Amino acid sequence: MDGITELAKLLKERENETGYTPIFGTIIELPNTKIRISDKIILNDSYIKSLFDFKQQNSDHEYIYLGCEVVLLPYQNHQKFILVGVIR
Repeated sequence: MDGITELAKLLKERENETGYTPIFGTIIELPNTKIRISDKIILNDSYIKSLFDFKQQNSDHEYIYLGCEVVLLPYQNHQKFILVGVIR
């Protein structure tokens, strides 16, 4: 393969990279974390890092974010997720 063909191939590969766009999910279970991001994909604690305490409880010991929609940012090729916020 000549240099021009290889350069074109490298540029094409770079062009097809997917960006890190936000993903929306729903907290469906706590304290054993389960966040549904699609019909077939449910994340647990091993896939999530959070910017806030999403397991926070009120005075009645109820989880205040249970059932809420959340925003996640993927990293490590969509294998791990950063929980960045709650949509209320």
